[in-house]
This record gives sequence, structure tokens and C-alpha cells, in this order.
Amino acid sequence: MHLHLVKAFDEAARPIGATRAGDAGHDVQFYQTEAHLTRTVAEFLADGVRAGQPLIVIATEPHRKAFARELHARGLDIDVILSGREAIWLDARETLSAFMEAGHPNRDMFFATVGSVFEQVLKKRHYLVVRAYGEMVDLLAKDGNMEGAMLLEGLWNEIAAKHAYSLLCGYSLDNFLHEPGPEDLKRVCGHHTNTLPLERFNEATA
Repeated sequence: MHLHLVKAFDEAARPIGATRAGDAGHDVQFYQTEAHLTRTVAEFLADGVRAGQPLIVIATEPHRKAFARELHARGLDIDVILSGREAIWLDARETLSAFMEAGHPNRDMFFATVGSVFEQVLKKRHYLVVRAYGEMVDLLAKDGNMEGAMLLEGLWNEIAAKHAYSLLCGYSLDNFLHEPGPEDLKRVCGHHTNTLPLERFNEATA
């Protein structure tokens, strides 16, 4: 773990821990290893399923497969959940392409794309809080487009005024190893209500 990122994380001073199932919130997980991300997301989604929340997952295909395996290990069959139309799983890169223009998210296209996903999974049950995981922002950061990622975070916060959700965003810590990395990490935290613990709190690191 890079100490300058740990320091930036601590200085961001966001509440530590995931939003409780059934409540609204916007969380972020900074991860070092794929295994840690998989366990965290599966636990987050499983809590939502058990609370009766519909799910939205916008992730890469390898991550979607990993989450499904981990959910199955926890006694949840994603095929059953999907067949009941209580969950929508989308490809992160394909979804991004539906609303990005010249490196920036188009607000109207974002609302048309992501808003329609909320409408589909809610099926007019607007009293429900959607449990969602997304990593489109992570892809933008990996592309070197941190500004686009921050604009997208802002749109996620804006859509919360219409659709109640508990959203978990994942960011690889590798995105923050460049010179403005610590400040970028603080900017990410500023868009979220909660941060999940860094791996150093739960697992031994070299």
C-alpha cells in the first residue's frame, strides 16, 4: 500500500463502511486486488438481495463472472435472480459508449440510458431503493480520463434526486499512482457519502 494514498484516504474523512441494505447512499471501494473487489461487491449485492432490493450491475465481463461465482458460493444463484427480472447486469464499456461524447458524459444521454435501466428494474415500484454497483468511472480513470470520471460521478449524484439507490463504485488504486493521484483520490471521495475500508484494514499487505 502506498503511504501517500493511505494519507489521502484518511484526510478525505468520509464515513467508513457500506451503506446499510435498504438505505440510500453512494459508496466507493478503492481496491488493490481483484479478489478483494470480488468479495466486497458480492457481499454488497448479497445484502441487497436478502433485503429485497432490485440490483443493477454495470461491470466488465470478467468482473460480472467473478461476482456471479462469489454470489453462488454465498448461496445465491444469479441466473434465478436475473430470470425474475430483479436484476440487470450490463457491460461497463458498452454502457459508457452510449452516453460519452469527446471524452465527457453527455447529461441527456446519460439520463436516457441509465434512467431507463432504473425504470426497467423498478417496474414502477419507485418506493424501492435499488442496490447497484458500477465501474464505468474506473474504466475512465484507467483511460487517463479522471475528469470524465468526476463528471460521471456528478451525474450519478444528480440522478439520485429521481431514483433512490445505494450505489457502490469501484476504483483500482493503480489509477492514483501518478503525480496528482492523492488529490484525485480525495476528489473521488468527495463525490461519495461513504468509503469502504482499504484492504490494509482487513488483510495483510506486503
